[in-house]
Amino acid sequence: MPAGVDVTSTRLGGVAAEHIVADANGPVVLYLHGGGYVTGSPASHRHVAALLAKEAAAQVYTLDYSLAPEAPFPAALDDVLAAYRAVLLKHGDAKIMFAGDSAGGGLIFAAAVAAREQGLPLPAALVGMSPWVNLGTESESFDKLVSVDPTLSRAVVDYFVSRYLAGQASTDPRASPLFADLSGLPPVLIQVGDRECFFGDAALMHQTLLSAGVDSEISVWKGMFHVWHLYWPILPEGRDAIGRIASFIAAHGARNTAPA
Repeated sequence: MPAGVDVTSTRLGGVAAEHIVADANGPVVLYLHGGGYVTGSPASHRHVAALLAKEAAAQVYTLDYSLAPEAPFPAALDDVLAAYRAVLLKHGDAKIMFAGDSAGGGLIFAAAVAAREQGLPLPAALVGMSPWVNLGTESESFDKLVSVDPTLSRAVVDYFVSRYLAGQASTDPRASPLFADLSGLPPVLIQVGDRECFFGDAALMHQTLLSAGVDSEISVWKGMFHVWHLYWPILPEGRDAIGRIASFIAAHGARNTAPA
C-alpha cells in the first residue's frame, strides 16, 4: 500500500465497498475489480485502487459487487448501478469516473450504457484495464494469445463464463459490451498488453467505440500480460500504467457530467 491514503469501509446502494481517499476534493472514481465475476474483492485490489487515488489526487470507491455462481448475471451489473446511484447522491457536484480491470473493465462499459439508457448522468470518463468485453472465446486472436498469456487459460476463462452466465448468451450486450450500442459514452482509455488473450477484443472495442463517435484511446503495452497493473509493487510497468491512468483521470476531472 502506498503512503498517504485513508481506507474506510462503507456501503453504496446497499452494496459493501471501500472508500480510499488521497484527496477528498479530487475526482471520484468508482473502481470495479476483476476476477472473472467469480473471485476478487476490494481487498484483492486495494493496492491498485490506493495507488490510483494517490497518483490522481482522487478518492476511489472499490465495490464488493455480487459474485457468481451464487449471484449469476446480471447481479454484478445491478449492484454497480445501485452503487452508482448512491455515488451520484453523495458526490453530485464532483466529476465521477469509472475504472476497472478484466471483468471489472467490462462492467464499466456495461454500467455506462445502462446509465445512459436509464437517464442517469454519465460518468466523466471510463478506464478499462485489460478489459474483458466479450465473454465469447471464438476468435482467432483468443486462440493465438491464450497460449502466451501467463495468467489465463481457456479452461479458466470457460470456468468463469459458465459460472457467471449460467446458460445465458455470451452475446448479451449487458454481459459483453462489445456488442452494445456505445454511442454517447464519455471519453475512454483502454490499456491492454500484447501478450494477453483478450487483446483482440480490447482492440476491437476501441474501434467500435470510435465508430460510435466516442473519444477512445488505446494504449498497447509490449510484453505485458493480463492486468499487469496488479504487480506494480514489483513491476515498473505496472506502476507506470497506473500513473498514466491517473494522468487521464486528472485531465478529465474538470469535465462536467451530463445527462444522456
